[in-house]
Amino acid sequence: MATTLLTDTRLRKLPLPEKRIHLPDGQVRGLILRVTPAGTKTWALECRVRGQGETLANGKPGAGPKQRFTLGDYPDMGIAEARAAASQMLVLARRGVDPAPKPAQPSEEPRRALTVRELIDRFAEQHLRRNLRSGEMVEQLLRVHVEPAWGGRAVAELRRGDLVALLEAVRVKVTTPNPKTGGQRVRGGPVAAANVRKWVSTMWNWAVSQDLAPDNVMERVTDPDRQHFRTRYLSMDELRAVWAATKRLTSPWRELYQLLILTGQRRDEWASARWDWVDADATRLEIPAEHYKSGRPHIVPLSRQAQEIVRSIPRGEYGPYMITTSSGHAPVSGFSKAKALLDERVAAGKVPVAPFVVHDLRRTMATQMERLSVEPHIIEACLGHALKGIERVYRHFTYYDQKAAALQKWADEVTSGPST
Repeated sequence: MATTLLTDTRLRKLPLPEKRIHLPDGQVRGLILRVTPAGTKTWALECRVRGQGETLANGKPGAGPKQRFTLGDYPDMGIAEARAAASQMLVLARRGVDPAPKPAQPSEEPRRALTVRELIDRFAEQHLRRNLRSGEMVEQLLRVHVEPAWGGRAVAELRRGDLVALLEAVRVKVTTPNPKTGGQRVRGGPVAAANVRKWVSTMWNWAVSQDLAPDNVMERVTDPDRQHFRTRYLSMDELRAVWAATKRLTSPWRELYQLLILTGQRRDEWASARWDWVDADATRLEIPAEHYKSGRPHIVPLSRQAQEIVRSIPRGEYGPYMITTSSGHAPVSGFSKAKALLDERVAAGKVPVAPFVVHDLRRTMATQMERLSVEPHIIEACLGHALKGIERVYRHFTYYDQKAAALQKWADEVTSGPST
């Protein structure tokens, strides 16, 4: 197999193999990623340890047999982390030091069984909050659906059958009064069950990598329902009613929802935006590759209306974030409460609006842009989707003017209708 530099993009698109395969890294010699038909991806280092072989003719001991050392599972251990760990182990092997981690000495006291509640606490603190922009939502999902059912149980005693039973319970929607808003709160459903399955398995993988569980007994559990892609988009009357409702919100939610409507970006891209992502004249938003979902930089030209909104946002004294309730110290949070408040403002308007989620605003822009005769590849570029072939090479440069024109046309369409 040819040695090709491993990237997150390549690994995300990797099809499941019929049998276990080994993908060598193109940067660190001996580093491989083992991929199973079940989709488990495990980092390992193959190397020889100096001094562990037979004595050579010059009287010095030779290198020992090739050994394989397991490092951790991907994506819990990222590519950069795996390369760093492998490089350190290679240095030890060349010095004649066995790089294999030494087993912990047995304790006189048996180790207390870790509970699921404690596992969620550690997973949230050491992984979700550090590494994921959506970590708050994932933690909330685990707190709402997993902790009440399993919180006091030992991690070691749970099996796949427990997860299957939990998913069957979660997939049933439950409606309860919401005392904070006076409305109704809906929990559960097929989508919630699919997300619980995904994140429970991910959490168990992380537990294995941290030596908190011997193996991931939650893998190979399937979703209880076939997932259907959302197709909801708002009519222009509906969208203008939502636009009018945003004006009755307080800052920073007013600015956040208006920028989402005008630019079609994902919620977290504006919610986590920093002032140094905006040029001096506030004409464009430049999201760095490390903060963008696809791992590539994304440039969003700002319409005149969006520029006016950005310029109206006061700069915080304590940090770099634009959309914030802590004077820039941290990005805004509390999205569920804000969306419930927006729904109330929409319901108080004259135009009926069917239920929608925030991501439907992004789909609405794409759909309505097509009605406005914006070319499909320009719509994809505005959304930040990866293009193919030569278009991908020139996306950030050749299409900038076309994106700017399309987004201005869209902003004019949104703000030109009758006030509701």
